[in-house]
Amino acid sequence: MPNLCFPRFTPSFFLRLVTEVREIEDTVHKLRERLMEAENTLQTLVKTKVALEHDLSIKANSLFLDQEKCMGMRKSFPSTPRLVGYT
Repeated sequence: MPNLCFPRFTPSFFLRLVTEVREIEDTVHKLRERLMEAENTLQTLVKTKVALEHDLSIKANSLFLDQEKCMGMRKSFPSTPRLVGYT
């Protein structure tokens, strides 16, 4: 009479339970793969950001040197039209 007390514990119930566990394991596996892909993408983005920040720093320094250090010297030279004789 134990089957009368627990009628839901049938072979088909256990089969569905095993199937559900396998589906969950498959989903967990796929999610772990996607997490690895996302972490790799993040690592690539961080490296790209560092490289872009470095390039930006170099360009900002170049602009500073051009505007603050070289502009004064360039202003003291005659212009190209003047050198060619148009003015």
